Amino acid sequence: MFSKNTHHQILMKTKFALLFLLLAISGVPHVWAIPGADPSEVEQATETLAPYFLVLGDLEENEGESEALPLKKTEAKVRIAGVIADVELRQVYRNTGEQVLEAIYVFPGSTRAAVHGLTMRVGDRTIEARIAEKEAAKQEYQEAKAAGQTAALLEQERPNVFRMSVGHILPGDDVTVTLRYTELLVPTDRVYEFVFPTVVGPRYSNRPAGEAVSAGDGWVANPYLEPGAEEQAAPIFDIAVDLAAGMPLKDVTCATHPVRIDYEGRERARVALDGSEERGGDRDFVLRYRLAGQQIETGLLLHEDEARKENFFLLTVQPPKRVTPADIPGREYVFVVDVSGSMSGFPLDTAKELLRDLFRDLRPTDRFNVMVFAGGSQWMADRSLVANGTNLDHAIAFLQSQRGGGGTELGKALEGAFDLPDNEEVSRNVIVVTDGMVDFEREVFQVVRERIGDGNLFAFGIGSSVNRFLIEGLARAGQGEPFVVLDPSGASEVADRLREMIASPVLTDVKIDFGKDFEVYDVEPAGFSDVFADRPLLVRGKYRGEPKGEVTVSGVSGTELLSLDIPINTEGTRENPALAYLWARERIAARSDDFELNDDDEAKAEVTNLGLTYGLLTRFTSFLAVDTEVRPATPGAKKQTTQQPLPLPQGMPVTAVGGGTSPEPMTILLWLTGMGSLFWQRLRGRRRVA
Repeated sequence: MFSKNTHHQILMKTKFALLFLLLAISGVPHVWAIPGADPSEVEQATETLAPYFLVLGDLEENEGESEALPLKKTEAKVRIAGVIADVELRQVYRNTGEQVLEAIYVFPGSTRAAVHGLTMRVGDRTIEARIAEKEAAKQEYQEAKAAGQTAALLEQERPNVFRMSVGHILPGDDVTVTLRYTELLVPTDRVYEFVFPTVVGPRYSNRPAGEAVSAGDGWVANPYLEPGAEEQAAPIFDIAVDLAAGMPLKDVTCATHPVRIDYEGRERARVALDGSEERGGDRDFVLRYRLAGQQIETGLLLHEDEARKENFFLLTVQPPKRVTPADIPGREYVFVVDVSGSMSGFPLDTAKELLRDLFRDLRPTDRFNVMVFAGGSQWMADRSLVANGTNLDHAIAFLQSQRGGGGTELGKALEGAFDLPDNEEVSRNVIVVTDGMVDFEREVFQVVRERIGDGNLFAFGIGSSVNRFLIEGLARAGQGEPFVVLDPSGASEVADRLREMIASPVLTDVKIDFGKDFEVYDVEPAGFSDVFADRPLLVRGKYRGEPKGEVTVSGVSGTELLSLDIPINTEGTRENPALAYLWARERIAARSDDFELNDDDEAKAEVTNLGLTYGLLTRFTSFLAVDTEVRPATPGAKKQTTQQPLPLPQGMPVTAVGGGTSPEPMTILLWLTGMGSLFWQRLRGRRRVA
């Protein structure tokens, strides 16, 4: 009889060999999870690092689960004052094994987060991190580990994806890392929403492995837990929110997690998990609330930063009520729907429900078409069709026949959508429906900016932990609006919102005049697109001298010209230190979030300088904390680097990562059976062609 390890090796190598034999014959470009495989061999043989196709990890060497899973708890303390949220995220790492550990943990953040602080605590010692250029910080981190110093390195992989590396964790150590960030809460339809993302979903990559690594995107190969393993392996998750709205509260709700809400007067509330579940870190925490009377403040916040000798402002302008024109011209709707593997099950079911509701709102004067895509794409029709009953029924049947599976070639799908023959008589609106689980967001943004023409793009994120960076960036590039649908029950409401927006934007041709008495500069954004949602206009910038006079906002509402004068009132508005972070974050976003900067030295230098000047995490600056105490490892102790496995986002099938981190023999048998069936179908098809 073979030993357990020998049996495992034979099974893995047999599967590995069959995999590439079948792929070579069938032409299928997919690579599934290969736990136990040598990373260098896999890297040379595969075409992607995305965990949908590849999960690295030597299970035989990491049999001590306590050593392979060092992150024990993640907790967040949130303080919301007015429209500004301050978040303190604490991660507790514990080494209960006998090896010296380096823990690497990939985790999400808000797309609006201005990350401005990091603290590491080892035993009774607390170390405040400093900001540094990314490559210099990484080098110093490696040197500290080699010297026997515990260190923490926080890097930005995307504006909403971060990587924490904690090195030289000795057996018995507890290491606590706390990061701090600030974000602005912007109400939509007079509903405020605070979102705390908890897990980075698997990302599909269409780049060669070597290229992805050199671009710093190795994080997409992070391992994921199998369903059912979360209770033992996932870290404990906790969050508490102290809400001080500054005005009477109404309708404080959290539909994503079981919470306890305690009101402390009319304007304050405390929200905390009710304790019924410890590991709710597989979906976004979403808190929503309204203000009594549904007021939205229009006005100016100011801050005088004495240390930097700069003054900052935040202008908030509530747009007018939506005016619906009597005659609405016909429009063309091009629906681009993701049916990839990560959309299988709950996300795709939700997408179908959403599309049915969107179809319901089409009028006979409208035209429409539907494309579904995964690794390839398929149109419902060669050209857009009239939105009559017969065509809509055909579209619903076309969608109902779809099943999730394959890659997520979103960029190619959008290019195909823009190549659809134009109908010059109507205005085109592209509706993208996806969970956004790709790692080439900026490439997709560029496609939209170059091809959108005179139309608009509206992006719908589907699922419990969508890639909001992609969804929001798509809408921004396409001069449209982003939406997130967490479950089927919210599909109808979101569909109604889209219909209202397209039928009648709130404000178009927007202009802002600060007057001759308010000397402003470095204003973000530099220009204003049409306002579709019932959402305040936000303008950030700097100013010189004493602010006075009034700000004038003008635009077109429906068919009427509109002008609004906002007096500048400076009483009690000068102490808002978060404004410096919020301005710098917006400036960084304008320079880098949507663009590849590797070949733009000037823009890269500006983003780096902003990060260093304002102490912010960026693509080119990182936070580094190094303990000055040198603690050599015990003689003979081994060193191990472990990537913290993540829970799959709630509702996402295990097939999205090829079966998780530790497939059972039955899983492998099913995999081989499926591949054999696919091979047989391909072979039969080729014989018929011959």
